[in-house]
Amino acid sequence: LIGKAHFKTSDIEDILPDQPPPGSPVNPEDDLWYGPYYGFDYAEIHTGHTYPAGHWRLWLQQNYPEGLEQWRPQNALTPRSGAHASWKNALPAEYHYTHWTADRTIDRLNRNRTDQPFFLWMSFADPHKPFTPPQPYCDMYDTAEIPPPIPQEDVSAKPPQYIRAREGQPYGGYNTHKGWSGDHHREIVAHYYGLTTFIDDSIGRVLAELERLGLEENTHVIFTSDHGEGLGDHGIDAKPMMSYECVNRVPMLWRHPTSVQAGSTYDGVMTHLDLTPTFIDLARAEPLPGMEGRSFANVLRGEAAAHRDAVIVERITTLPAMGEEREALILRVKMLVTDKWKLLHYGSAPYGELYNVELDPEDLHNLWDDPAYQDVKRDLCERLLEELIDTELGDPTIILQQRGMGGALRDVRQMEKQPEARAELHKRIGSME
Repeated sequence: LIGKAHFKTSDIEDILPDQPPPGSPVNPEDDLWYGPYYGFDYAEIHTGHTYPAGHWRLWLQQNYPEGLEQWRPQNALTPRSGAHASWKNALPAEYHYTHWTADRTIDRLNRNRTDQPFFLWMSFADPHKPFTPPQPYCDMYDTAEIPPPIPQEDVSAKPPQYIRAREGQPYGGYNTHKGWSGDHHREIVAHYYGLTTFIDDSIGRVLAELERLGLEENTHVIFTSDHGEGLGDHGIDAKPMMSYECVNRVPMLWRHPTSVQAGSTYDGVMTHLDLTPTFIDLARAEPLPGMEGRSFANVLRGEAAAHRDAVIVERITTLPAMGEEREALILRVKMLVTDKWKLLHYGSAPYGELYNVELDPEDLHNLWDDPAYQDVKRDLCERLLEELIDTELGDPTIILQQRGMGGALRDVRQMEKQPEARAELHKRIGSME
């Protein structure tokens, strides 16, 4: 595992962009640990998003200590415009965590020069708020060419988090874009594009190294992301608990020279839960008991045209108490997505969401209470219930006993400082020289 370790499945408190979260391993003395971690034998982690932490901080302190201050917003290349969480990063690109993540991945590929199969996860922290690309990426996109965001629609028939966003109130841990100027929005999007291009260039370096090492013909390369980004569309920021495609839909690119047809596409639905069963299938290993996902390998190989007819997205979040409200509102949602429909069920709450994604891809018109669509809603609610029951795991203890090992639980217990000498650690982490 190289880069961002993002295994936490619940919301965390917002952190100011110039400070790490409490408990982050930012002290080099605490960064001697490098695995095992969640099944990975080896890990070099950049904890967080923009602040120097984890192994990247240790490496930066050794190779470019002035960078510990250059990345801060008060040291931006140009005076800040006032755009929310956006500035031009003064840290040179070759010392940035995106470049570091690709470098460390290339190093691990070279250290793993054996005939044994390997699984390597290269995890980039960006593009993520705050949007702070270094040169040349901070100046790569002309703000005058950035299109306007999708405008805010009428949300009077939608759940409370949408109404709060429209009113400029906090919604589910996120703040609204209400009052942003067009110039600020265009700057943020231009910086987002720059961060994305930085990642694209870094992935290109890794792919070139795979080819140089002769691994290209026998390595599956998968690109995906954990979530989308509002970027002002519908008046939202970040990744709130809402139906929109910009938040919930993520890229999925799959490359293998012999078993995946280049340029082919799949228009159906799938979920990240399907990745692990697919990896196991491609490795010709026995599936693990209790797995929720389904292998996608037959579709990749062109042996099947269909995979799933529906997927579930689920989340729990909290809306802080506002005005006369005495208690925070806890929102729990299960979202069922099919090729044609999207249904969001909030349990016993007196509201819900239903969209025809073929006719209304931006989820502008909520059909939940529309009398003409009550049969559709009932059928989808039944389909949601079936999917939840069919994928229920049961007692985790029994599952672990069936596996005969603790897996990630075992690794968590071993996540303590390793008694390695500092010199050996530095050799493992590498240097710019």
